[in-house]
Amino acid sequence: MAGAGLLAPPGISAAAARGPAAGQQAMFTEQLPTLAELGVLDMRGGGHAALWVRNACHQFQEKMGPANTLAYQEAGSSRTCLGPVIIARKGVPFELKVHNAAEYHPLDSAIDSELVPRGSDDAKRPRMSVHLHGGNVSPQSDGGPDQAFVPGHSYTYHYGNNQDAAGLWYHDHALGLTRLNIYAGLAGSYLLRDGIDTGDGTHLPPPPYEVPLIIQDKMFNPDGTLAYPPNPDLKGPDGAPRPWAPEFFGDVATVNGKVRPNLDVAHGRYRFRIVNGSNARFYDFTFDAGGPALAFHQIGSDGGLLNAPVLLDRLVFGPGERADLVVDFAGLRAGSRVVLRNSARVPYPDGPESVAGGAVPLPYIMQFTVTSRTGYTEPLPARLREDREVTSLREATPAETRRMVLVEVANADDVPVMALLNNRMFDSPDTTEVESDTMEEWQLINTTEDAHPIHLHFTQFQVLNRQKFQADGYLEQTGYIDPATGLVTPGQGEAVDVERFLIGRPREAAANEQGWKDTVVALPGEVTRIRVPFGAGAAGGKPLAIGSSFKGDYVWHCHILEHEDNDMMQRYTVK
Repeated sequence: MAGAGLLAPPGISAAAARGPAAGQQAMFTEQLPTLAELGVLDMRGGGHAALWVRNACHQFQEKMGPANTLAYQEAGSSRTCLGPVIIARKGVPFELKVHNAAEYHPLDSAIDSELVPRGSDDAKRPRMSVHLHGGNVSPQSDGGPDQAFVPGHSYTYHYGNNQDAAGLWYHDHALGLTRLNIYAGLAGSYLLRDGIDTGDGTHLPPPPYEVPLIIQDKMFNPDGTLAYPPNPDLKGPDGAPRPWAPEFFGDVATVNGKVRPNLDVAHGRYRFRIVNGSNARFYDFTFDAGGPALAFHQIGSDGGLLNAPVLLDRLVFGPGERADLVVDFAGLRAGSRVVLRNSARVPYPDGPESVAGGAVPLPYIMQFTVTSRTGYTEPLPARLREDREVTSLREATPAETRRMVLVEVANADDVPVMALLNNRMFDSPDTTEVESDTMEEWQLINTTEDAHPIHLHFTQFQVLNRQKFQADGYLEQTGYIDPATGLVTPGQGEAVDVERFLIGRPREAAANEQGWKDTVVALPGEVTRIRVPFGAGAAGGKPLAIGSSFKGDYVWHCHILEHEDNDMMQRYTVK
């Protein structure tokens, strides 16, 4: 849809919506909350733990007014945003009981009655569902969109931790409400250790040189409260602007709940466990030290360590993805400042360049100030996984190859109204069925004009390659478009073979994508091929990132939160 891609700015841009003081907060005046300040829930010994979802008031910057938020609190905690860093150990299970103690939703005006289950009262009784993103867990403990519970109730999750060490994260996943619950504060880091990635400094920087970073973009009202403006281009049944818009792009970066913070760093190496916790924003990161970009190493992705460090000078990653980076500050003088900068357009990758054209830039994320102290200076290992390198699925024969099509839906006025997978609504009875302990190849066929980060629950997969294709010609053949209206119509048509629409040769996955992933960026006009094991036995006895096989219902979806809420999410069943 020329000029009306699903991710085109729908009038929700920060430039148009901000109040006179919003977006003008001082930079780098806050100190980054590190592991100690975030709080740690140490479950390496197993057992039982509990968290409470509670309303709170949080100051994102000292001179800003307080914002109403939601937070995960352990017993005795007064946390006002996000949740504690959970540290677990491979092979050591534990149970986490989560109590919904929320009394109201801090973003009640942004709840869209067309998206939440009929009869919900989320303004006064907001539903919650905790998803361990990247976790190899049973369907009962997945925290999927249908497993939400209301205030006054609790749910107990069993985490077996039967997978490789990785930087996972946990966040809310309530149906139709995910975009608001995460934005209001319901997210936290989850660091899983094993015998190779021990966290004790034997091979890699340990705490305090290991620092979790949850990066989110926000928008603030002049009084410091969180803003989530309605969509003036799309009207609800009452004629008023709908609370839902295709994406939310804030004009202020927050890291670990603080606006554009600073971290004082010693001379030496730091390990940054980065989570893109934004609703819709992609990032293109560089470390700006005042000259050429400071090079760094990526040592891990979503599902754990890579085989070897990958030297980079920039990193692009989408919502839901994680990046495990090692940055060496040893060569910089005391007093030097390094700024984590972002140059990604929104929508990614071809959004407008200028603010006048609708761009919502977010160039400054946080700052690092180099001190005179000497920190962790051990060399980075040439091989990261010792004798347990990633089992390649490249040469394996998939049990099934599936065509999974990403589409966008607009109304007669060419205004985006939803995004879909295989042109089906989430409540469609067309559920994908896969056999337990088999490996499949999924072709993510992106017919839209923008990038989508696609996430599969339960498993960790591998990216095979990407290849351009003729998106318009392909879309015509699917039958998704109603001939009478010329519009994509939900529920119509079927995915077709993409082979005769392919252009050129496939591009192999980049070196920093050749590990285990649970979220992959599907670029516009491209087929992204992934190899997906559906259980620990899918590789014929060879080790995988996941160590458990389960049967039952899971979901896969776009991790742009506005998309998964409406309606870019589908069920799949492991049989």
